[in-house]
Amino acid sequence: MRIFLFLVAVSLSFTIGEARAENFKYYTKVTLVVGDSIILKGVRGRKCGKKAPGWGWIWKKLPKSKTGSFSNGGKGTVLSNSCGGTVGARGVKFTAKKAGRERLKIYGDTVHIIVK
Repeated sequence: MRIFLFLVAVSLSFTIGEARAENFKYYTKVTLVVGDSIILKGVRGRKCGKKAPGWGWIWKKLPKSKTGSFSNGGKGTVLSNSCGGTVGARGVKFTAKKAGRERLKIYGDTVHIIVK
Protein backbone atom coordinates (compact mmCIF):
# COMPACT_ATOMS: atom_id res chain seq x y z
CA MET A 1 0.00 0.00 0.00
CA ARG A 2 2.84 2.43 0.82
CA ILE A 3 4.48 1.82 -2.54
CA PHE A 4 1.17 2.46 -4.32
CA LEU A 5 0.61 5.76 -2.47
CA PHE A 6 4.20 6.81 -3.18
CA LEU A 7 3.78 6.11 -6.91
CA VAL A 8 0.50 8.06 -6.99
CA ALA A 9 2.12 11.04 -5.25
CA VAL A 10 5.11 11.01 -7.63
CA SER A 11 2.80 10.71 -10.63
CA LEU A 12 0.69 13.67 -9.49
CA SER A 13 3.72 15.86 -8.82
CA PHE A 14 5.02 15.32 -12.37
CA THR A 15 1.59 16.00 -13.87
CA ILE A 16 1.08 19.18 -11.86
CA GLY A 17 4.60 20.41 -12.60
CA GLU A 18 4.20 19.91 -16.34
CA ALA A 19 0.81 21.62 -16.47
CA ARG A 20 2.13 24.69 -14.67
CA ALA A 21 5.19 24.97 -16.88
CA GLU A 22 3.37 24.72 -20.21
CA ASN A 23 1.05 27.71 -20.18
CA PHE A 24 2.51 31.20 -19.99
CA LYS A 25 0.40 33.93 -18.46
CA TYR A 26 0.64 37.61 -19.33
CA TYR A 27 1.25 39.93 -16.39
CA THR A 28 0.22 43.56 -16.88
CA LYS A 29 1.76 44.66 -13.57
CA VAL A 30 4.43 43.08 -11.37
CA THR A 31 6.09 44.11 -8.13
CA LEU A 32 9.42 42.46 -7.43
CA VAL A 33 12.31 42.68 -4.98
CA VAL A 34 15.83 43.02 -6.38
CA GLY A 35 16.99 39.52 -7.30
CA ASP A 36 13.47 38.16 -8.00
CA SER A 37 12.57 36.74 -11.42
CA ILE A 38 9.27 36.16 -13.18
CA ILE A 39 8.17 35.08 -16.63
CA LEU A 40 6.25 38.15 -17.80
CA LYS A 41 4.63 36.54 -20.84
CA GLY A 42 5.03 34.04 -23.63
CA VAL A 43 5.80 35.16 -27.18
CA ARG A 44 4.53 33.13 -30.12
CA GLY A 45 6.16 32.92 -33.51
CA ARG A 46 4.89 34.73 -36.59
CA LYS A 47 3.20 31.58 -37.78
CA CYS A 48 0.53 29.93 -35.66
CA GLY A 49 2.25 26.66 -34.91
CA LYS A 50 3.21 24.35 -32.08
CA LYS A 51 6.90 25.24 -32.26
CA ALA A 52 8.18 27.99 -29.94
CA PRO A 53 10.31 30.70 -31.57
CA GLY A 54 14.03 30.80 -30.79
CA TRP A 55 15.34 33.05 -28.01
CA GLY A 56 17.70 34.85 -30.40
CA TRP A 57 14.75 36.02 -32.48
CA ILE A 58 12.81 37.25 -29.42
CA TRP A 59 15.73 38.86 -27.59
CA LYS A 60 16.55 41.23 -30.47
CA LYS A 61 13.14 42.91 -30.23
CA LEU A 62 12.91 43.38 -26.45
CA PRO A 63 13.01 46.88 -24.99
CA LYS A 64 15.86 48.21 -22.83
CA SER A 65 15.12 48.07 -19.10
CA LYS A 66 16.48 50.34 -16.40
CA THR A 67 15.34 48.06 -13.55
CA GLY A 68 16.31 44.59 -14.75
CA SER A 69 17.27 42.19 -17.50
CA PHE A 70 15.56 39.68 -19.76
CA SER A 71 16.46 36.04 -20.30
CA ASN A 72 15.10 32.89 -21.90
CA GLY A 73 12.02 31.64 -20.04
CA GLY A 74 11.93 28.33 -21.91
CA LYS A 75 9.36 26.74 -24.18
CA GLY A 76 5.66 26.58 -23.45
CA THR A 77 2.33 27.65 -24.89
CA VAL A 78 0.04 30.68 -24.98
CA LEU A 79 -3.60 31.05 -25.83
CA SER A 80 -3.59 33.26 -28.92
CA ASN A 81 -6.70 35.06 -30.10
CA SER A 82 -5.00 35.84 -33.42
CA CYS A 83 -4.25 32.17 -34.01
CA GLY A 84 -7.57 30.90 -32.65
CA GLY A 85 -6.16 28.64 -29.94
CA THR A 86 -3.11 27.37 -28.10
CA VAL A 87 0.23 27.79 -29.87
CA GLY A 88 3.91 27.27 -29.06
CA ALA A 89 5.65 30.15 -27.31
CA ARG A 90 8.91 31.20 -25.66
CA GLY A 91 8.81 32.72 -22.17
CA VAL A 92 10.26 36.17 -21.52
CA LYS A 93 11.85 36.02 -18.09
CA PHE A 94 12.57 39.27 -16.23
CA THR A 95 15.08 39.49 -13.36
CA ALA A 96 14.92 42.57 -11.12
CA LYS A 97 18.35 44.24 -10.77
CA LYS A 98 17.73 47.80 -9.53
CA ALA A 99 14.95 49.51 -7.56
CA GLY A 100 12.62 51.68 -9.62
CA ARG A 101 9.51 51.80 -11.77
CA GLU A 102 9.04 51.52 -15.48
CA ARG A 103 6.50 50.77 -18.16
CA LEU A 104 7.69 48.53 -20.98
CA LYS A 105 6.07 47.40 -24.21
CA ILE A 106 6.86 43.74 -24.88
CA TYR A 107 5.66 42.53 -28.26
CA GLY A 108 2.72 44.92 -28.24
CA ASP A 109 1.70 44.34 -24.61
CA THR A 110 2.33 46.88 -21.86
CA VAL A 111 3.89 45.69 -18.59
CA HIS A 112 4.23 47.91 -15.51
CA ILE A 113 7.24 46.88 -13.41
CA ILE A 114 7.97 47.99 -9.86
CA VAL A 115 11.22 46.86 -8.24
CA LYS A 116 11.74 47.47 -4.52
